[in-house]
Amino acid sequence: MPHTHGILKKKTSINDIIKILNSERNVDKLIMSEGTYNHLPKRALKSLRQMGVEVEVVPLKRGMESKVKERIKRYMLLPAKQISKREGIPLRTVYYHLRRIRHEHGDV
Repeated sequence: MPHTHGILKKKTSINDIIKILNSERNVDKLIMSEGTYNHLPKRALKSLRQMGVEVEVVPLKRGMESKVKERIKRYMLLPAKQISKREGIPLRTVYYHLRRIRHEHGDV
């Protein structure tokens, strides 16, 4: 019976892959993050495919969704220093988010 369990998110060595494949479970599919996939040697990927193991790559976001961006959006018409003072957000962070917000809206 095929079984998948979790997503490989960390750099994985060939030895780690061998341990997974030699486990008691019948593994026919490995799901891994883009970063893990990019760090896996091409030989290992080729070997996995030859063994009939499907490799699926999924994009993952890091960290928690920040509410800072939404707080800054509310006061976009104010100068960055005022937003920083009013919201207690470091000025550098305010500039970072303002730049990203403007870029998203094409106001670059």
